[in-house]
Amino acid sequence: PAMAGSPSCAPDIVGPWTGKIWDRGQIKVLHTDFNVRNGELTGVYEVEDDEGGYKGTLTDFSVSGDCGGTFFWHDRDGTGVVRVDFRPVKDRFDGEWGNDRPRDGMIFNGRRVRPPSVS
Repeated sequence: PAMAGSPSCAPDIVGPWTGKIWDRGQIKVLHTDFNVRNGELTGVYEVEDDEGGYKGTLTDFSVSGDCGGTFFWHDRDGTGVVRVDFRPVKDRFDGEWGNDRPRDGMIFNGRRVRPPSVS
């Protein structure tokens, strides 16, 4: 059964990620930042587009599986549901989004942003 809050892997996924989202018939750049607040995994995201981009939030995380679950997304276009699954070593996540449920092909993914190494 799904549980609200944070998956056990939450400490490994907190921080910035960059990836792609399928939005309005196009693949666009997606920046996502995950955090744990009051014991709940949350997130903020920004989508780059020709109109200057837009921001949104990820709330009400419900745990499912080993290291994944669903959020409610909120942005200029309304609200909906996004499913995320962090695999295999928490260096990337794959997901799908939709208004009433995640839908095949509605990409929402990312890879961990690592700071450049200093030599």
